[in-house]
Amino acid sequence: MTNFSLGEYIMKQVYKMKYIHPILDEATIDMVPYSSEYQDKYKTMYNECYHEMRESLDIKPYDFIQDNSFFDNGMENVYILPDGEGIIGSVALKGEEIDDLIVDKKYQGKGYGKKILIWAIKHMNASEIILYVAEWNERAIKLYRNNGFEIIERFEI
Repeated sequence: MTNFSLGEYIMKQVYKMKYIHPILDEATIDMVPYSSEYQDKYKTMYNECYHEMRESLDIKPYDFIQDNSFFDNGMENVYILPDGEGIIGSVALKGEEIDDLIVDKKYQGKGYGKKILIWAIKHMNASEIILYVAEWNERAIKLYRNNGFEIIERFEI
């Protein structure tokens, strides 16, 4: 979907959300720190999960991870939910921000997004917790709202 119509302006909006309504759910999964053994699977999952959004919003490159230089910095903040030889999902904890919460497409709709989000909230060492989400991503917005987050700011990308 690269041709925009009436919805173009709305689709290019981003929400800043803040964790305001604490939830009582406990983390029921064990995530592990990213390691290079997951590199190829992470790259595939990341690109598959973000490709449709990036293409719809015309953010190039559509497959963001182009080469292995992506893995040179910042991966110490990334946590993986492994499934045998694969990856169910991942999340990055960056100071007060939850970033890049993704679930492999074959596991979406099975509750893993919520489990990863709750795990992230419980493992944050911050007085505030924020995240950013494209207005385009209605499923993610619903997940975040249903788990204690509220929109505090809206801006155009």
